[in-house]
Amino acid sequence: MIARLLKHRAGLRVLALKGTEALAGAAMTIYLARVLGPAEFGVFAFGLATTMLLAIPIKNGASTLITKHVAIAREGNVDEQAGPLLAKGIILSLVYAVLLILGSVAVFALGDGENAFISSVALFSFALPFLCITGLMEGVLRGSFRPNAAILIGTVLVPLVVLAAAAVLNEQLKGQGWSFAIWLYISAAVAITLLSLILVRPFLMPLLSHAKNDRMRSAEWIGLVAPFAIVTGLLIFNRQIDVILLGTLAGEEEAGIYRIAAQASILVTFGVQAIGHLYAPYLATADSQTAPSKISGYLRKSILFSLGFGGLALLGLALVGKLIITLLAGPEYLPAYPIMLILCAANLAVAANGATMQALYMQGHQRKTAWIFFASGMFSVVANAILIPYLGILGAAIASSAVILSWSLGLRWLACGVWQLSFLTLTPRH
Repeated sequence: MIARLLKHRAGLRVLALKGTEALAGAAMTIYLARVLGPAEFGVFAFGLATTMLLAIPIKNGASTLITKHVAIAREGNVDEQAGPLLAKGIILSLVYAVLLILGSVAVFALGDGENAFISSVALFSFALPFLCITGLMEGVLRGSFRPNAAILIGTVLVPLVVLAAAAVLNEQLKGQGWSFAIWLYISAAVAITLLSLILVRPFLMPLLSHAKNDRMRSAEWIGLVAPFAIVTGLLIFNRQIDVILLGTLAGEEEAGIYRIAAQASILVTFGVQAIGHLYAPYLATADSQTAPSKISGYLRKSILFSLGFGGLALLGLALVGKLIITLLAGPEYLPAYPIMLILCAANLAVAANGATMQALYMQGHQRKTAWIFFASGMFSVVANAILIPYLGILGAAIASSAVILSWSLGLRWLACGVWQLSFLTLTPRH
């Protein structure tokens, strides 16, 4: 399957876009870190991490659910629930985002205005409506078998636009610091939302036209979205809570340095992300009778693909990581190097699972998956809270690595139980 995909231009474009995504995110992070300095960048990173957590229910949860139902509707030539889900999702996402903006601004107003972290979150909250709408449009594009466009609007363009704007407005960025960087991010989010609406228009209108005759209640929509939001939310929570707790318990500079390491370590999961985008609609449409054998094949091939990219990324970062950090971010960020290697090694466990997570929630096992991420999330909070005061950024890296290993093993165990697969090889037992 992978070899066949790689022979097609569409598959190669997906891989190229995922590579661009990883490089764009890293480039934006490194450039802002260099211009702002560790402390100012730490405030920016804290606000960004918190905003990503707040956007989870829509940008990740609802988006994933819409991907699944749009794919099913297109594959079976039936309307299913895709239209009503999307129509209700647009309304509720805007309500949700406005409420979060009002709450964030209220917390800022009630404070003394001197807490940089609170100020950062309040300012970043204005990006939420645009992040949520773009997330829904991304789900429609993925479900319509348009992974290239979905990746483009979902993860590639925002960091590229921010990076380009920051380079052009370098002097203003230096003078105004993290607040100006946040405004650049918000502006990029607005522009990408407009682009997403243009790209999704051919698929959006037919879906919304069917929704007029089959309206969905808010409670029903929330009930359908909640399991997906919880699963993806807990995953992102586990990925972001270390930065948030580090900034709270250790300070802005430590958070800024750690963010560099965490951003670089994501390169190891590039293969997992790429293959997940390619496989998501196929996993959603695998019927129950042939699911074990089909999914076993998908998982084993995706693991080889993911480990190949992950191993190369880890080797490259180990060999030239110090040089890259020094040249791009500056020598003041060199403490990020050992942290980066620890997180990269842990992320190999994610690569060793391939598309396991996508298979589980595309096949309707998101509730069971949520319990694994919930347990890991609680473990993450406790481990970070204990280790950070004593070990600083090293403690955050150790805690986060342990959490990554725990949920990776948990997902593999769940997948093997659901489809009766061998834990080591993921081949069918019977």
